[in-house]
Amino acid sequence: MLPSMASAQNNRVPGPNASRVLVTVFRSGVSGLGVEAAEAVHDRVNRDFSIKDVYVLPKEDITAQLEGSGFPTTEALEPYDQKALATLVRADEYVTGDVTKTETGVKVTAQLVLSRDNSIVQPLGTYEAKNVKDAAKEVSRELKEARKQLEFEKKCTNLGRQGESDEAIAAADAGIAVYPKATMVRACKAQVMISKKASPRELLEVANEITKLDPENKQGLAIEAQAYRDLDKPDSAVVILTKLLATDPKNPRLQKDVVDALTSMADPAVARPIIDQAVEANPGDMELLRTRWIILLGQGDYAAAFTQGEELTRIDSSFADTTYFIRTARAYAADSQPAKAAEIASRGLQKFPNQPSLVYEQILSLQKAGQLQQALDALNQATAAKVEVENSSLMRVLLLKDLGQDVGPAVKAAIADGDTTSTLRALLLSSAQDSYKKATASKADADFDTALEQLKYANDVATPDIRAQAQFLLGATYFSYALKKAQEAGEAQQCLGAQSAKDMLVEAQILLPAGGRFSPEATQQLLGQLPAVQQYTGQVIAAYCK
Repeated sequence: MLPSMASAQNNRVPGPNASRVLVTVFRSGVSGLGVEAAEAVHDRVNRDFSIKDVYVLPKEDITAQLEGSGFPTTEALEPYDQKALATLVRADEYVTGDVTKTETGVKVTAQLVLSRDNSIVQPLGTYEAKNVKDAAKEVSRELKEARKQLEFEKKCTNLGRQGESDEAIAAADAGIAVYPKATMVRACKAQVMISKKASPRELLEVANEITKLDPENKQGLAIEAQAYRDLDKPDSAVVILTKLLATDPKNPRLQKDVVDALTSMADPAVARPIIDQAVEANPGDMELLRTRWIILLGQGDYAAAFTQGEELTRIDSSFADTTYFIRTARAYAADSQPAKAAEIASRGLQKFPNQPSLVYEQILSLQKAGQLQQALDALNQATAAKVEVENSSLMRVLLLKDLGQDVGPAVKAAIADGDTTSTLRALLLSSAQDSYKKATASKADADFDTALEQLKYANDVATPDIRAQAQFLLGATYFSYALKKAQEAGEAQQCLGAQSAKDMLVEAQILLPAGGRFSPEATQQLLGQLPAVQQYTGQVIAAYCK
């Protein structure tokens, strides 16, 4: 009895260098149609190719592997599972595709994929036929043409790894010559060009060739997107990145890569629908949820970000690290909720005591919430614990100033510690100016004495950018105090105070011109009054100081 045709084919021995080819179940919305299409392609390729060159892996072996690995045998696998199966059965290449019903028969789309890297894909075309066998005949015919590039793709890859870039590109071009529709050798050529640091325009040109032949080619799209980024065309890059994600929407690694790229270069609103879709397709994926949290913060959708953050901490308590508390506190502050920001920072400090950035956020949030004394107390506690809080000296001076307290000692301490900035000195001068205004309003000696003391020190430590202001204010204070003293001495017909007024007017006469560029009009006015006050003071001294 003669053996069956299938048995005869299964008993054939492949050549020692034959490529091992796997045919996977095609994707289809019609039950059983994907299996039927895959079997038709399998049988046709097995018939059309010499076993010395191509060994199509038997269906029985594939079914056994699928069953043993827990995969379905009658359903199409996801791309990453296809690659895993190909690796398991030691296939060099695999053919996969889609099949749908039409009014006149079927439509089959097929691709050839390299097992070592499933982003290296060659479209085998789309064919409408009356049945899957007729479509399989066309797929097999195109496969024979497409495989002509494989030896050149292999040469290109090996030469590229050896650093022989020009020879690798020449091999790729030879592969394109034998099969003009080749995408595999073009992908290799592009990778070699990247290693040669080709210009973005050169890379964009070869990437465009790939995506024109295969609009869903992952390598081509990725290279296009990067080229557009390097050419500073973010809008074009966003379009390409979105297309890239659409090629494999359930691939979490691809999702993260694309969303990270979008987050770094585009308005978060552009990345939002993409990450939402990714999270929906991969519920519970911490990386995607974390990326979504970052995008929500960047987009300013704080309510959703707070909810997402709390969800992440419930799923994995380790997510609540210092970064989480700091970013959440800042988000609450940006959302005009400083009290809540302070609360979050305090929660963080319970878990991470004396963490400098959290202490900073707590103090800043308390300050914005109007809880000035609590903020100052927290800063004092941090200082006592030797926690290095960012801008602690400036923060202390601002808090003291807002609390209406003397900032002089705090500024002196900061300067003694080596502070050389003008910021603290400007705050010191501002506080001293407030004292001057208070003195001119109250006319009290104690207030004038305080203002003079503060302004003298502010003038002594002033940086060049504020020195003229310090000199003007100090000169104005001397003038106002002298006028008060001279008037009081004249009214009381006493020498007491007149001599002090004379000395103060000398200081004013020196300081006001030096500070004139700060307030020219006011300086001119005071200098214009100065001779009259000096004359009056001299008359009081002459009359009563004997």
